[in-house]
Amino acid sequence: MTSAVIPTTNRAKPPLLDLPLSDEFQMVGFDTTEMNHANQYKLFSSTVIPRPIALVTTLGPAGLNAAPFSFFNAAAIGPPMVMFSVGPTMFDRKNEEKDTLVNIRATGEFVVHMVDDANKEKMNLCGPEYGKLTNEMTLAGFRCAPSRRVAPPRIIDCPVQLECKLTAIHPLGQMPYHLVIGEVVFAHYKEGIVDNRLRVDMTAMNPIARLVNPGIYCRITDHFHMPAPEASLQPIDTKHPKTD
Repeated sequence: MTSAVIPTTNRAKPPLLDLPLSDEFQMVGFDTTEMNHANQYKLFSSTVIPRPIALVTTLGPAGLNAAPFSFFNAAAIGPPMVMFSVGPTMFDRKNEEKDTLVNIRATGEFVVHMVDDANKEKMNLCGPEYGKLTNEMTLAGFRCAPSRRVAPPRIIDCPVQLECKLTAIHPLGQMPYHLVIGEVVFAHYKEGIVDNRLRVDMTAMNPIARLVNPGIYCRITDHFHMPAPEASLQPIDTKHPKTD
């Protein structure tokens, strides 16, 4: 599956929307097309927050591997899918594909783990770009168990383990990044996290999320409840709002 890329110069200008304007707020603007990769990453990795962390295990030509990715989220339901983005290698291994991507290309299988507060330091030890065939799980002291539907093992220390089969890999950008999409074929939850009505106790799962660089994370210690409003069959008149 390929995506069409429309040249910027050929793009039609969007129509002007009839929206109220305000001079109350002063904005600072950035032409992102003129920014280099380092500045783009610095800006946007600290803007799109918080981001959950996928600790991904793979097994293949690059050996047994575990690596964290914060460009990560759920992608679809029916079947359930997750996605994460693999960035380019840096430093001594620049221009090589990351071990996670090498293994997934070869086998089409991986396990995504949600990272909780209890395992944040071990996850962090899996982050650096080690030499090929380094076993990050042993290095970090994680405990592993066989998966049910895929070959890569799962990390039983993590609260949720999602066994996945590859759906697609899409190259993105000039570096490039690679968007990996996988179907969840089996899900493991630690006892006490999900009940018999499939309600997940987020405080029991206790996930952490990535914020800004360098190395700033957050916990879900603060949250609020806001029910969705009932949908109206009548269009909302923004020009002449009703008043009491």
